[in-house]
Amino acid sequence: MDLYKDSDIETLLQRCREHDNDAFDQLVTRYTPMMRKVICSFGQVSYDFGELFSEACVALHTATQRFDMDQSEVTFGLYARICVRNRIVDLLRISEGDRTVTDRDVEQMAEEDNLEGRIAERETFERILASAKLLLSDYEYRVLLLHIQGYNTSAIAEILSRTPKSVDNAKFRLFRRLRAEIGDVSKI
Repeated sequence: MDLYKDSDIETLLQRCREHDNDAFDQLVTRYTPMMRKVICSFGQVSYDFGELFSEACVALHTATQRFDMDQSEVTFGLYARICVRNRIVDLLRISEGDRTVTDRDVEQMAEEDNLEGRIAERETFERILASAKLLLSDYEYRVLLLHIQGYNTSAIAEILSRTPKSVDNAKFRLFRRLRAEIGDVSKI
């Protein structure tokens, strides 16, 4: 069972297709636990979690644009999960000299969805974001949100009309503050 009503997701998808950044932010928040779970399923890899999460956000955005809302066989959540997984697999194949990454059965992936776990992860993520809003400056918080959405340093700098060095410094400060206050922020 999908955590969110299909009509709710369809509305968000339509808004995403109309380039509504707030709608995409909501989807990122909702599907962050899924993206984390997919990333963690690969174990130790040569990329850090932030890089893989950025790739997952790109895959989620692609899924919003390509999902066929007229079909009823596959939910958006499952489609997005497959897109995220495939993007990570492709990235790892390229970086690891095309070593085989074991494909998992789609039905097994769907069965592994744990509603309680997804809710708990979402609540944890929302709590971290709420704490971040209080701890960080407005600039640092905007950098954090863009980072979570998968934007790289150059793109964030362009969006916020700052230099890449300024964005890197903000990332350093914000993650240091979050680690000091919250602890492990590798899931952001």
